[in-house]
Amino acid sequence: MPFTTSYGPTTTVQESGLWVYDGTRRICLNYKYETQTGILTYAACVYRCETYDTVLDANGGTQTVCVEPDEGQMRSHAETASRRYHLRPVIIQTKTQLEYDEIIPVIRHEMCHGYGVKGPRYLPTVFGYDCDSASDTSSNTFLSDASSDITEYGMEDDIDWDTLVTKPLRKLRYVTTSSVENYKGDKMRIVREFFIAFRAIKKTGQLIYGAAISRRPEWCGNLDDDMADAHYETAIGRLDKKPVVMRVSPDNLEQLKSKAPHREDVMYEILDMIKSRPGGKFLIRG
Repeated sequence: MPFTTSYGPTTTVQESGLWVYDGTRRICLNYKYETQTGILTYAACVYRCETYDTVLDANGGTQTVCVEPDEGQMRSHAETASRRYHLRPVIIQTKTQLEYDEIIPVIRHEMCHGYGVKGPRYLPTVFGYDCDSASDTSSNTFLSDASSDITEYGMEDDIDWDTLVTKPLRKLRYVTTSSVENYKGDKMRIVREFFIAFRAIKKTGQLIYGAAISRRPEWCGNLDDDMADAHYETAIGRLDKKPVVMRVSPDNLEQLKSKAPHREDVMYEILDMIKSRPGGKFLIRG
């Protein structure tokens, strides 16, 4: 017989090792959603399928076929997603009482336009978590250490400056989801917008960048074009005078091509570098 279900005041929806198919990407996901408060905690690992075209008929019709991950690859990605969930989950405030089939689209949107597959290195204080008494999603393992899957980048002696400065200037723009913060003495929902200017060498993955950040109340809305251009000018000035040096991971080198379809993962690598906060400050210049 069919059952009727509903959320109660303590209901949480939680899954681990869930696979989401999105185009040529296979996403292994761990998440927990608190229905009463709207707090959503998640971490993920993305497998990008190799593709090839196969002929369907004598008229030359083709179809793109994805090479699916094997069991070993799925287990490896599941372990990475689980490790990220315990070390560096994304913790965001969403709508309350989301239906089950609404949760995954919210997570996917945040992956593409928010924090990505893992959260910041330091524990968010928005939700009142305490490192000494909170759950496993808020332990002090947010601090990066040798056991995490975070790669630390720094100034490198072998940087090919002569080549880097001739590479095309590229721009990235990223808006965070809003969070409750102190703003001029008042608690309110704040958004940050990152403006990034960078140059990179596809063959080696060497990359230099400069960035600027707009921090403002959510109700202010989007920046107008003139203000956005001014932030880009600041980012470009920092790139030219005091760039931050890093190296893009081998898996994402294709996104440094001049006609790459997107640079989503390169953007997240740069954002991870910015949010590493050496000395407590965003790393927006060298």
